[in-house]
Amino acid sequence: MKFSDTLITFFFWCHTGVLESDLLFASSICTFAGHATSCSTAWCISSCPSSGGCGFTSAHQRCIVFAAWVVEAAVSSGWGILSGGARGIDGAAHHERLCRRGTTVAVLGSGLSQLYPTDHTDLFRRIAEQDGCLLSEYEDHAPPRPWRFPQRNRLISGFSDAVFVVQAGEASGSLVTAKIAAEFHGKTVMALPGSACSPEWAGSNRLLRDGALLVNNQDDLLTVLALLQKSAEANAKQNEDDAGSVGKNG
Repeated sequence: MKFSDTLITFFFWCHTGVLESDLLFASSICTFAGHATSCSTAWCISSCPSSGGCGFTSAHQRCIVFAAWVVEAAVSSGWGILSGGARGIDGAAHHERLCRRGTTVAVLGSGLSQLYPTDHTDLFRRIAEQDGCLLSEYEDHAPPRPWRFPQRNRLISGFSDAVFVVQAGEASGSLVTAKIAAEFHGKTVMALPGSACSPEWAGSNRLLRDGALLVNNQDDLLTVLALLQKSAEANAKQNEDDAGSVGKNG
């Protein structure tokens, strides 16, 4: 029986043209499982180093601990968590957000009836049942393939207001997400610094060298999220004012 038949409290097909300015090479349709409103204020916490385009399976224990204060900062600031649902920091962040009854969104690299990683099936079920959302651009029975994971990273960036890379090696898929966010979507990229001698942090440190915002602790993250919120509110007001001016002139 299909995942969408047995699990979903909300399921629909959505044309991504409404997000054409945000999504790079977006496919014509996406499938959602869960609650559509969950996608409205999402941000991204990227995965730890990836192998072959799949989620890193052995995240550094220190990174898993980071998930608690990162999510606590997001909750207290009114932000949601959007990630790829991979093993390691992704799964930890989704779990922490669910424990706090907050919004969390997982963008999958497979169809909704071919959930991957399979050991996150219960986590994905909880996301969809507890006011979260699962998102896939692939048809229902599409199996996970290595190339699909870096491809879906543009959606993680596109649906996020900011991207936070917790840990990334030199070849991490998180760097793909960060590059798309900064260069194509104009999103804010943050990164946690790590040891200059450790290959597990080489990608994160390179992001910081190239201009990503340094987030060293919870206070840093709270400060950045507050600034981003003020900027978003100012932009929204400006857009309303501009729309009003066009209406009067028309």
